[in-house]
Amino acid sequence: MEEIYQYLIEFGFKKFDIDNIVNNYAFIRYKESTLLKKIISNSNYLLEVGYSKSQIIKMVKRFVPLYDISIENINQKINDLIEMGYSKDQIKKMTITLPQLFGYNIVSIKNKINDMISLGYTEEQVKKMTISLAALFSFSINNIKQKIDDMISLGYSREEVKKITIAIPSIFGQNINNIKQKIDDLMLLGYSEEQVKKMTIILPTLFSLSIENIKRKIDFYREIGLDFVITDDTRQLMQSVELTFARYEYFKSNNIAIKSYRILFYSEEKQKKQFGVTNQELLLKYPYKSIEEEIKDVR
Repeated sequence: MEEIYQYLIEFGFKKFDIDNIVNNYAFIRYKESTLLKKIISNSNYLLEVGYSKSQIIKMVKRFVPLYDISIENINQKINDLIEMGYSKDQIKKMTITLPQLFGYNIVSIKNKINDMISLGYTEEQVKKMTISLAALFSFSINNIKQKIDDMISLGYSREEVKKITIAIPSIFGQNINNIKQKIDDLMLLGYSEEQVKKMTIILPTLFSLSIENIKRKIDFYREIGLDFVITDDTRQLMQSVELTFARYEYFKSNNIAIKSYRILFYSEEKQKKQFGVTNQELLLKYPYKSIEEEIKDVR
């Protein structure tokens, strides 16, 4: 195995990862020389296709049998996915996060898309979702249906669940108890159940943010009198509290009237064009500290 170890170490793998490769059940039947040949040929092919060494290492660590799939089958899977409407870059993105996709039967992949369409999604929506969350191909359709039913049981309509899952398909991988907990946590911050539902429909990514992250933003918006933004324009919570604070302090320090709260959420391009300052410059000049952090500093 010396040659295999030498090749993979030079490629960038750690010894622990190489141990997992050579001891994998998929390679037990191979002679050392045959295995080395497969590893080299597959690595070179993936490099030619456009994957970087670090991406290949990540893929193999997630799915060691990638080295057991023939180049012909990998190439055929890429071509099949292109015929289905995915671009090469999209296929690359999906297979980096789910290299097992190269081992899936193309019929199963098409069936999963058709199953999702039968649940009310369009083909384009399903493709968008699978590009964002390739792992969707690994979820059983029964589990997907169950998650939709679970969300409906929380008070969302089927259309609202559809909207949420299109925006954040990773919710299909979340435990329903964690979703319930996020709703409860938001209610503990002073919002009604209806307000929380409205907020999560406007900004489904709230389900993927930590409650600590959300709380820091909410505390600051309340501090500057923009409570209504949280419930009525929840999308703005996507902007970091650090940047919102820096912009707020910049306008205040330069006596620039904030006639509309939207000025705090301009694109960087619009901000630079109108005020001649970049986000990075603002962040450096006006570093944000929460009330809790300021108290800690005083202590």
